[in-house]
Amino acid sequence: MKIERLKYEDREYQWKLNTVEFLPNINLLVGISGAGKTQILRSINTLKRVANGGSLNGVCWDITFSNKDNIVYNWRGQFETKLSNKLIASDSEEEDEFKILYEYLDKNNQNLIERTEKEGIFFKGNKTPKLSPFKSIVELLNQEEDISPVQQAFDKIFKIENTTVFDDILRLPAQILKRYENCSLLEIKNSELPILIKLALVYRYDTQVFNKIKSVFREIFNTIEDVKIEPFNQDELPLSLADVFKEAILVKIKEKNVDTWIRQQYISLGMLKTLMYISELYLAPDDSVILIDEFENSLGINCIDSVTDLICENKHLQFIITSHHPYIINNISPEYWKIVTRKGGIVNVKTAEDFHISSSRQKAFIDLINVLEDYPEDLED
Repeated sequence: MKIERLKYEDREYQWKLNTVEFLPNINLLVGISGAGKTQILRSINTLKRVANGGSLNGVCWDITFSNKDNIVYNWRGQFETKLSNKLIASDSEEEDEFKILYEYLDKNNQNLIERTEKEGIFFKGNKTPKLSPFKSIVELLNQEEDISPVQQAFDKIFKIENTTVFDDILRLPAQILKRYENCSLLEIKNSELPILIKLALVYRYDTQVFNKIKSVFREIFNTIEDVKIEPFNQDELPLSLADVFKEAILVKIKEKNVDTWIRQQYISLGMLKTLMYISELYLAPDDSVILIDEFENSLGINCIDSVTDLICENKHLQFIITSHHPYIINNISPEYWKIVTRKGGIVNVKTAEDFHISSSRQKAFIDLINVLEDYPEDLED
């Protein structure tokens, strides 16, 4: 999937993103705190939820994207907006769902589906039987040959979270090991499994790929001799926790000239996060969209430049990244910058060229600072 254009509105929270155009590989969202960079990533992730049946109050969207076969889709729609009191629990499931007022899906500029509250759903000009008014047509008709690639495309959106160390101690049940024992790398990449479990699977079943990941990791951290992924050592736990962690897996590293292995709980967060980024580059399905918020968080100086270079070199994935770090902004060409500004609840995204920012990286960062200083009104509520 490659997102080409997005327009999004959340009428419940009175937040609107005017049309933004994305580049096929790298998009670096820059702007001062509060401009709306993180909200843009959340909006994209929200549409993944809608494509999989999510029902969301007041959401309105218009997105154009292409899939791996270079088919261009335009999907747009709107949920109703209800005044809600989130402090009061609802007794009805339907009260927590929201009707879709309209929805359209075009494929290569040809209309596939039209949906209105009054007329119902028309698929290729034929009216469908009555279907749930709360779920998107992408979910309702996901078995149709023309619709299934749309949901598959949205399932290739991955948001890399800033997790804690213990969030990354995951279970690898025996049935998962058995299921993927004879699977190809492509099947592992296309799975919905967390990245650490994918890494554990290639550690067991595709040592060539694991060794590539390990080699890149060791280039960044030259004190590291080896990396492995093993079950949690239950002997180190109280009996009360042994059963809980009996299927847990974790990363271990060995430093040069040190006999003992360092367990995941004692590895620096920067090292772990770098390993996860590298793994994502190798194990995300081709044509995926990778969302990274505040890319620099928990990464050391030695990690930032290396991981940024890896992202810039990758041509198979689309990255939409937010960052405040001068090194990252300076190391990514201004042609990939998306400058985010906000006035009240309206967010705009423009290119460096729109602001006449120099193409020279040395001068571009100074130009960017001057631009953001010249637009303080964009951040007034």
